[in-house]
Amino acid sequence: MARNLGLKRATDARAAFLRALRSSPEADRKDMVVREHQRLDALEARIRSRDAAEPEKLERRLTALSKLREGLT
Repeated sequence: MARNLGLKRATDARAAFLRALRSSPEADRKDMVVREHQRLDALEARIRSRDAAEPEKLERRLTALSKLREGLT
């Protein structure tokens, strides 16, 4: 996604998304948050499936995912 936006890092893309979210009208913001939660839910399912055999990797990725969710509140 970052490359598609012409950004070097995923964290830059995330920061741009959060800026856009904060500057959006309330109705749009609610829809954006719902869609992002759905995307993160799907990502969590993939992580749990893919990394089930590697508990340390699973925990590290789930921790990072929870930080992504925190930014939406």
